[in-house]
Amino acid sequence: MIGGIPSALHIDNDVEGNLLRISTSLRRGAPAAILALALVATMATGSPASAAPPVDCVTAPGGAVLVTPDCNDPLYAAPVIDSESDETEPVAHHKVSGHFEGTQMQFNIYLPPADTFQGRFFQYTYPLTDANATARAIGFGAENGGYTVQAGSSTGNSLGYRHDAAAAKFAETVASAYYGVPPTGINGYLYGASGGSFQTIGAAESTTGVWQGFVPMVMGTPMSTPYTFFIRAMARLVLADKAQQISDAVLPGGSGDPYAGLDAAESAMLRELTAFGVPLRGWEDPDYLLGLSAPDGLLGFGSVVQAIDPSYADDFWSKPGYLGTEQSPLGDEVRAALAAGGDRWDIALRSYYRHQLPPADSGYYGFDQFRDAAGSPLYPQRSLVVGPLVLRGSSGNASYSGQIHGKMIVVDNLLDVDAMPWHADWYAKRVAASLGQSEFRNNFRLYYNDNADHLGGDGDEGHGANRLISYWGVPEQALRDLSAWVEKGTPAPASTKYTATNAQIEVPRLALARKGVQPVVDVTANLHSDVVHTRVGRTVAFAAVIQLPGTAGRVVTTEWDFPGTGDFVERRFVGSKLGAVGATSYTFTQPGTYYVGVRVTAQRGNPSSAFGRVQNIDRIRIVVE
Repeated sequence: MIGGIPSALHIDNDVEGNLLRISTSLRRGAPAAILALALVATMATGSPASAAPPVDCVTAPGGAVLVTPDCNDPLYAAPVIDSESDETEPVAHHKVSGHFEGTQMQFNIYLPPADTFQGRFFQYTYPLTDANATARAIGFGAENGGYTVQAGSSTGNSLGYRHDAAAAKFAETVASAYYGVPPTGINGYLYGASGGSFQTIGAAESTTGVWQGFVPMVMGTPMSTPYTFFIRAMARLVLADKAQQISDAVLPGGSGDPYAGLDAAESAMLRELTAFGVPLRGWEDPDYLLGLSAPDGLLGFGSVVQAIDPSYADDFWSKPGYLGTEQSPLGDEVRAALAAGGDRWDIALRSYYRHQLPPADSGYYGFDQFRDAAGSPLYPQRSLVVGPLVLRGSSGNASYSGQIHGKMIVVDNLLDVDAMPWHADWYAKRVAASLGQSEFRNNFRLYYNDNADHLGGDGDEGHGANRLISYWGVPEQALRDLSAWVEKGTPAPASTKYTATNAQIEVPRLALARKGVQPVVDVTANLHSDVVHTRVGRTVAFAAVIQLPGTAGRVVTTEWDFPGTGDFVERRFVGSKLGAVGATSYTFTQPGTYYVGVRVTAQRGNPSSAFGRVQNIDRIRIVVE
């Protein structure tokens, strides 16, 4: 017995009648666990006793399990509902909680009222998440006509996509019973950031029909980890003393020349870092870029390398082709660090990325600086390339072939020093090569988010509040556009226009040329656009010109931060279909250097909605004497 209802139900072949009785019973309070099982039997072509059991999901040669709506994944073959409840926060919904028998994977299904359901669901994924969706995710799903699904381990170890697929498939049976619709009438959308992008890509390439669309965010590649962290740790060794100097050069009103004042070793390191794809503007936050608050900046991957490549450090310090023996300014730098008492392994690991090149024809152009004109490696290569091994667990053995099964909108951030912006361009090229240009245009978009980094997703954590935007508005709008693209055939707005030069992604200044979905804002002070010098007590006149790409809706807020502390105050603006203009003034009462910022928000649809609010920011340097 479950909830007073027998745990075995007789189901006949009156599909429509059973569906009506099931949905009516559920609205009277019958638990979804039994009704979902009933619906599964109802949708069978014959009686439950005669229906053929589903075949197991196929495993591809690379190890990815190919999941379809009809195959059985033996690892997650037994979903169990543990509890159901009616909740009021963050919105009214019916919550179904459960787990997969024999695993540590749990799931939650958040079902809003039937009169709001429009035949879709949204599902977030991340390798370290549990089964509890955020209030934002639940609220977004409900507002946009969908239920929310989240699956994860009770231990926070939720690698791959198979548990997500199993939860999505089972949730459809529950939702079918709850809303009185067949599972085939429900469309699903999977999204995930950072490590979740690995899972989302894995799902897009290794499942069919489970989800119809995908939004990977701040995405990595098979050659992202651990090399992004190692090269930044190397930069920390060489450039820490010049970090503030470089930062000042790239900040608004700075010289624009981050190489000024650097010696030969420092210049070589900055060129190497930049050609690897670390955004130059990322130096606005040098502490984070260099990992100065981390014990070693290697995120624990140093011990992984030591275990699988134990002779590396000895080779580094004794054999030609490594910085430990190289006669160069950088070689001198690392030997000086060792002489000063540095750890041999710690120093050697930092340049491990030089000895881990992917195949020359694989398109990873951030690594091309380590090849000669013929494409051969400039430095000795280790026998095992670590990056793809790290990826396999997170992605569920995804091939990253670009052969996606469904529509996809990638969201990437231009100030991201963790998942570098060119990685999204690399994957876009893979998808185009796999699908062909026509299908690529019909199934793929890439939106670059300016003035956003890897962490600034929620906008209320204090991280870079004076210079970064919350990037969540773009993926939320992308999910809306994705559902319209899938369900109505309405193409999503055009991808952001950009160029990739020396592994640096650059976008046009004008919104109509940039495209995408993000507004563009330019702030001036006393008619100057970079830096203004003034005196204490004088009033400075500020103006902001806001451009819209034509797909961003309308400007709904303009906010000003005069002290540059992240405390924004809303000011009036004059809006139009193509943008807006805001003007204000401020009197500085203390001397100092201020980075005055204006943050703008554009939105399509309901201007009072908390979701899909797409932001951008611009700043200007004010020197008060």
